[in-house]
Amino acid sequence: GGVHLGHERQLPRLRRIEGQVRGLQQMVSDRRYCIDVGHQIDAVVAALRRVQSDMVRDHLEALIQAAVAGELPEDQRR
Repeated sequence: GGVHLGHERQLPRLRRIEGQVRGLQQMVSDRRYCIDVGHQIDAVVAALRRVQSDMVRDHLEALIQAAVAGELPEDQRR
C-alpha cells in the first residue's frame, strides 16, 4: 500500500546511464587502462545513486503531502 508515484522523469537519466554502461563495455573490449575504466564505473555508480536519492526524496515529499492533506489512513500517517 501507500503512495505510489510515477518516476518517469528519471527515465532520461537512466537512459543516459545505460549509455555510460555500454561505453564501459566498449572500454573493456578495447582493453582500456583499468584506472580509466574504474573512473567511469565511479561516474556510473554516482549517477545511479543520484537517481536513487531523487526517487526516495520524491517519495517522501509525496507521503508528507498526502499526510498533510489527510489522504492517508491513520496508521500510515503515523
